[in-house]
Amino acid sequence: MNLSKPSSYVVFSGGSACNHILDGFHKTAANDVTYLLSISDDGGSSSELLRVLGGPSVGDLRSRLIRLMDALDENSTKEMRAIKDLLSYRLPIDKNHQRVRDEWALIVEGRHSLWNDISIEKREAIRGFLTLFDFEILKRAHKRFNFCNGSIGNFFLTGARLFTGSLEAAIFLFASIIGITSVPTSVVPVINTNQTVTIAASLMNGETLVGQCEISHPSPKQPQRKNGASTPRRKRTNPIDAFSCFEDPFSTMSMTTMNDQQTTKMLNDDDNSNDNLFFSKQVDQKLDSPIDRIYYINEFGQEIYPVPNPKVVSHLSAKKTLVYSIGSLYTSLIPCLVLRGIGNAISQSQSLKHKVLLLNGTNDRETSDYTALDFINAITSALNESQRIDARRAFYQSCDDEEEEDDDDYIPEYSNSRTSSVTSTTINTPPSSYSMNSHLSTMAIGSMPGSPSHHYPPFPSNSFYPSPISAFITHMVYLDNSAIKVDVNAIEKLGIKCICMKGSTSDIGEPIYHETYFTETIEQIVNN
Repeated sequence: MNLSKPSSYVVFSGGSACNHILDGFHKTAANDVTYLLSISDDGGSSSELLRVLGGPSVGDLRSRLIRLMDALDENSTKEMRAIKDLLSYRLPIDKNHQRVRDEWALIVEGRHSLWNDISIEKREAIRGFLTLFDFEILKRAHKRFNFCNGSIGNFFLTGARLFTGSLEAAIFLFASIIGITSVPTSVVPVINTNQTVTIAASLMNGETLVGQCEISHPSPKQPQRKNGASTPRRKRTNPIDAFSCFEDPFSTMSMTTMNDQQTTKMLNDDDNSNDNLFFSKQVDQKLDSPIDRIYYINEFGQEIYPVPNPKVVSHLSAKKTLVYSIGSLYTSLIPCLVLRGIGNAISQSQSLKHKVLLLNGTNDRETSDYTALDFINAITSALNESQRIDARRAFYQSCDDEEEEDDDDYIPEYSNSRTSSVTSTTINTPPSSYSMNSHLSTMAIGSMPGSPSHHYPPFPSNSFYPSPISAFITHMVYLDNSAIKVDVNAIEKLGIKCICMKGSTSDIGEPIYHETYFTETIEQIVNN
């Protein structure tokens, strides 16, 4: 009699790429699948929500929840299909803005044909959050929200988050509406926050790209460089204006110096306010230089170290199989891995028996000319960076503890001290990675006037030892028709078992994963 626990999966994934193989997970012996998604996307419909309302990006969360309706296939009634059509609907992109706003009015007022097959109680439940969203947009009418290409599902999630004050509560409401709460499948944001989350990429040539869209899908409006190179880095904020809420929004020409005609033109130009609203995922411009690392930044451009959603660590400590999904390596996967506690949670998990990397079938703008080894090294480096951040924090904490012990026995002699008085409050924050901005860093974290400057000793190199690659990845699945070079011998010497599966071909001739073959492959791994 087999008393072993059934298979369970925790999947680090992005948006549309993982959606393609979603059925493969749910055709296995178990439906216990948790999808961990980043919330840093700042392109498309999400970018307009971020510009006007702020908050976390919900586009990938909405996309995954809608896709799960098909994968779980438990609610195929006429009404559930209508709800799916409504929450996956996008407002037109090819009409003038006024006509788009008119269609939005039909939806929010409950008069659009999309409501026809939805019962009155569910209609009013959904419409309640849409009207709240609309109210918040009206309160910010001066920002002129652009409804073009807007996702109704994104609007619902945003309205629910604003009403409850919780991103996870909004996800729960969305999942309840579409009927996927009765199975052990869940969608979890890697960071549980109501704030906007921004990532940046440091290139090996020293250049910095800010925001997911600029890294992976630059706006077609931005000028292109010669030889198909990437768009130029956006201009950094002048330090004089860094902390001012009245910073000049038009660079060299302020509203007070513009004549009425110029002002009207600027305010009526819908596209001027948000270059990230329209972009192409098929952009093939190469970056000027390979990406060195991905990190999180605050509104002042300083590196920060977010804490992951506690549920993420909980799932990594309970599930049996970890999967690094296909998708954008540096903007979908790695933002999940560099968070504090993630590296340790994966390497020290007692439940994870298999840690599987699904290798992409092709490279994209972020990974031009990458081999399979490059993917493995990038993931390992990100997880070791997560562990290093934890080690640094523990080191700085130990310094504080030692200082507190010394303070217990220390009686200040104010007559002989150059610092006659200090406050008892110390801001317990590690130094910023931007050494040239050390003084601005102190200002940005809100240091109290009169508080002492805390000088931490340098972090000793012998306080952290990177984990081996095999601590993070045990298996790698790749396609037999993969366009990415795979050196099986070199990879298996690292302690990773390589598994080749039969690939399929997309409509444009690119190698892709086939759901049936993927199910067979993943079951082969977890059952051995």
